[in-house]
Amino acid sequence: MKTFQKITLAAAISAAPFMAQADLTPMDDALMGDTTGQAGVTIEIDIAAAGVKIGEIEYADVSSTDTTGGSVLLQNVHITNADITQTIDVEEDGSLKLGMSQITDLTVNIGNYGGTTNDASAVALRSNDGLSTTEVINDIHLVADMGQSDTYLVNLANAANITDYGITQSFDNGTDLASSAATGSLAIQANVSIDINDLDVGMFGYTEKQANLKVATGIANSAAGGVATDYLDADGILDAANAAVVASGGVATAEELTDGSAIQLNNIQFYDYEADGTTRKNAEIKQTIWAQGGTVAQGGGVYIAIDSIKGTLDVGEIVIAQQSIGQVKVSGIDLAGMTQRIYGH
Repeated sequence: MKTFQKITLAAAISAAPFMAQADLTPMDDALMGDTTGQAGVTIEIDIAAAGVKIGEIEYADVSSTDTTGGSVLLQNVHITNADITQTIDVEEDGSLKLGMSQITDLTVNIGNYGGTTNDASAVALRSNDGLSTTEVINDIHLVADMGQSDTYLVNLANAANITDYGITQSFDNGTDLASSAATGSLAIQANVSIDINDLDVGMFGYTEKQANLKVATGIANSAAGGVATDYLDADGILDAANAAVVASGGVATAEELTDGSAIQLNNIQFYDYEADGTTRKNAEIKQTIWAQGGTVAQGGGVYIAIDSIKGTLDVGEIVIAQQSIGQVKVSGIDLAGMTQRIYGH
């Protein structure tokens, strides 16, 4: 009986390929095209309220032949509230299309925003020995909506793509060799739709180390016979009792110095209007990027051509020394025809 079962199973396995072949039908060109069109990759990303955090990003201005440069720092980067769907497709013309879905209330905090920390800077400068750090921007808070955005990596080996994608951008500053996007092997076209709902920036503050030093110096100058470190906790911050002593001498606390910037720009918005001039919509940004090899004199570098930026810039409040001095609104912004060249020196 067992032998019979084995024979039956073997026969079924052997027959399976032939049974499958029985249902196959030839595919014509149209059907093949439909099948190919369904290819591609979709990536879905959910960034919840807890968000994504980065402690520090450092750009060091050094090279293999020159290590004397300092650094620029971004600290305490926190990205929250984003549901992102990305698509990747290779077009029939050999170009790569990267799509990104609409995003609502994307929130980005950098530095000390919200009082979550007093030892970070949105943008800081650091000496090459790592001992001296000074603050440029205390905090950045951004809330933005982004519409459907598409980026194309255009395959210029296909000559027809130069016309089909409108690759006509060029750069000529009258000094070095001119460059044209159409002469390269690849051009990147980015179409971005964005509405900045709220952007807050605090500038020219103090790092925690600078604030502590300033407070300690102020205490030493205002408290007769006092030793600066007597008024500071082990972490270098004034405790409540000593803060009262310092207050009588008019010296700010370290927390006040690190959380308060000299200049604050609040509720910055960037958007556009529909044809009726009153209905708000996303601002559209289009640009073309290409690269050219060779030395600087030969035109080498990365080029960014602004095809268009249209919108309205609205600064809700400008605060200097904790006092509001007004607001600014710039309407009808239309930037096109500007090309930037980026290269090392």
